[in-house]
Amino acid sequence: MQTFETPESPPRERSGVRRSLCRLLGSMVLLALPMACIGEIGAGSPDGATPGVNTPGDGAGDPGTGAPGVAPDKANTVLRRLNRAEYNNTVRDLLGTSRRPADKLPSDETVDGFDTVGEGLSLSLQHLESLEQAATELIDELFGLPAGDARRRDVLSCQLQAGSEETCARQILSAFARRAFRRPVSEGEISGLLQLARKVSDAGNGYDEGLKAALRSILLSPHFLYMVEKAPAVPPGESAPLGDHELATRLSYFLWSSMPDAALFAAAEAGGLADDSAKLAAEVERMLTDGKAVALTENFVGQWLTLRRLALVEPDPKTFPDYDVELRNAAVRETELFFRELLNGNAAIETLLTADFTFVNQRLGQHYGMPVSGSEFLRVSLAGTERVGLLSHASFLMANSHPGFTSPTKRGAWVLEQLLCSPPPPVPPDLMIDPLAAPAAGETVREKLEAHRAEPRCAGCHALMDPIGLGLEDFDAIGGYRDSEDASGVLQGTSFSGVRELAALLSQDARLQSCFAQQLLTYAVGRSFHSAGGHAYAEGVVQGARAAGQQGVLDLLNAVVKSDAFRTRRGE
Repeated sequence: MQTFETPESPPRERSGVRRSLCRLLGSMVLLALPMACIGEIGAGSPDGATPGVNTPGDGAGDPGTGAPGVAPDKANTVLRRLNRAEYNNTVRDLLGTSRRPADKLPSDETVDGFDTVGEGLSLSLQHLESLEQAATELIDELFGLPAGDARRRDVLSCQLQAGSEETCARQILSAFARRAFRRPVSEGEISGLLQLARKVSDAGNGYDEGLKAALRSILLSPHFLYMVEKAPAVPPGESAPLGDHELATRLSYFLWSSMPDAALFAAAEAGGLADDSAKLAAEVERMLTDGKAVALTENFVGQWLTLRRLALVEPDPKTFPDYDVELRNAAVRETELFFRELLNGNAAIETLLTADFTFVNQRLGQHYGMPVSGSEFLRVSLAGTERVGLLSHASFLMANSHPGFTSPTKRGAWVLEQLLCSPPPPVPPDLMIDPLAAPAAGETVREKLEAHRAEPRCAGCHALMDPIGLGLEDFDAIGGYRDSEDASGVLQGTSFSGVRELAALLSQDARLQSCFAQQLLTYAVGRSFHSAGGHAYAEGVVQGARAAGQQGVLDLLNAVVKSDAFRTRRGE
């Protein structure tokens, strides 16, 4: 138990790790049940890997953290299973299926805003039952394909024939397990699978059924369902590099939310991926040009910028009769394309707030008052308009409003939490707060908030949030522009008016870069970096990149990949 705790971990994090460990142990016992009949499968990798704890390093000597005087991050990461999106993508790439069996699983819990954090990825009985059903359906689908189907041939690479079934089965199971486990497999693991196939066949079911049982067991193995990493042979507290296959797996699930492809697997097989920064950077560059990199915007950006929240938004139809699902979907797409442009162009992270361009199709163009035709999204200039950067995107404005009117408080809190990683203090437990009622006729939201700020116990937090949100009052609750409200204010002693001046002020905040690195680290490494130690570590990553003259969005992503937290783990 102690290997999951560090003195640097805050109390909330330590208790969460304990809960996660208890859930994990329960899960592993359950997973061992189907494994008991297949000998050594799941008992360990050929190099001794055991399902255990992912333990990223402390940043010592890390080229990505390199700033002197910055405290290294010493927290650990619990072993984590594939989340729902990752499971669906992995069986897509492993079996060529279009099925999305993980959609039937219970929703993944998020920790600090992300569903890639191990603490939130427990495994319940409902998970196990659904995963067992998924394994059966996926393998049945494979065997039901015509003999000449490419998907079938990719897995069932030979024909089972009387007298030589095991030779063919060995070929099939060796290749499939290697891909599914994302690493080489041992002879003991293959022998266990063959033993299972033989037992099922000898029971009168035929070798086809035996082979299907062995393939199903691979899909139920913890080496498939979890991102298993080998505990390094170093003393507790010291760090060691991940193996090449382990690093390839981390990288693949970071950028693609899926398993490594043949090229990344080959790079891991050739060795040196963990030691050669240039080789690692080349893989990042290649993978980001692949269509599967859309997962980075859908999953990372979708959670970081809370785009997923839009699915729950229901604007008041009386106030906003023009709102529809098409507009909501277009708003999400605009922000995804916008981030992708910043990443591809390696723009400075400040551009997130100050960019004079965006992407709109006809539906969103109508909403913004821009003459664009068709369903295709086009890059348009915002120069000379009332919009600029992310803070004028309908996605952000819509997700942080009340159904019928704006919420400067929500909008301000979102900026503090998601962009600056400085959330306002929690509401005191004994303080009752009534939901903000809609402004009366002739009354503004600004005037309504004055009542909150008049309450001394509310004033401190509202003083942090409201000036930011009030600066966005030129946009209504679904992101439409209006010129009827006062969007001026004072932020940190500087007066501003409107989103352009507000965005310019916020873009100068030093927390913007480190917060982006902090959010990326949490998503990529699979554990929280929202502690004081995690924040300091993220700041170190930024300072290291800055010292090398690398401050773009892509630069910071590469700095995270090169960081010790991503490439190494601790001894136990």
